[in-house]
Amino acid sequence: MASIHELAQLWKEFECVDLTARLENFMPRWPTHPLTIIQPGITHETDGYFCQTLFLSEHTGTHVDAPAHSIPQLMVQTIDTYPVDHLIGPAKVLQFGGRNLEPGDLLSAKDLQDKEIASGINIEQGDVVLLNFGWMDKHWHVGKDWSWYGNNSPGLEAEACAYLADKKIRAVGCDTVACDLAVVDGKSLGAPGHLTYFLPNNILIIECLTNLSKLKSECFFVTMPLKIKGGSGSPVRVLALQ
Repeated sequence: MASIHELAQLWKEFECVDLTARLENFMPRWPTHPLTIIQPGITHETDGYFCQTLFLSEHTGTHVDAPAHSIPQLMVQTIDTYPVDHLIGPAKVLQFGGRNLEPGDLLSAKDLQDKEIASGINIEQGDVVLLNFGWMDKHWHVGKDWSWYGNNSPGLEAEACAYLADKKIRAVGCDTVACDLAVVDGKSLGAPGHLTYFLPNNILIIECLTNLSKLKSECFFVTMPLKIKGGSGSPVRVLALQ
């Protein structure tokens, strides 16, 4: 067994990539989710120190969905029931940024398989699978145009969701507002992953990841949700080692 010192030294040998979107006012969100409000209520001038108050949903920014989020029969599977290291482990990365995908476009199971072959990787049981649609890099805007990102996105065909579920992966992550769900002008094109393939099979869903285009085909994925009692999900801080 490696010592703590050896682990610390090994960590330094890897590049650390931050995959987390910054929490701020007027950031993109799913169309029906509440606003994120960050208010500096405590200041040096009035209180002698600085502290902000946060108003946000469990599905704000880069976040994870637990089964209870979408499946009424799985309300016992909330985010606080998972081991602290559940989302720490090997990840496989599929890059589709070069496809110039449009809102409503759906990737097929063959698209995923072809990308595996081209990247020289094989998705295995227990992996985290990260899908880069090229969406965050192009369409994440804070401020005036914040709503377009959440109201429009590509997604996955049902067969693509089934392909990943059959691999018995641990989680699926993406740079869109919903890994499986395509959205056009705020109207969704079904949710086969959330309702049928991912969450019912205990495959957690991580959304709104950034910097996926910087990743190699394989990396070590590290994230820990907040321990929210009865949480349908949680904002997360995510990093990849490669």
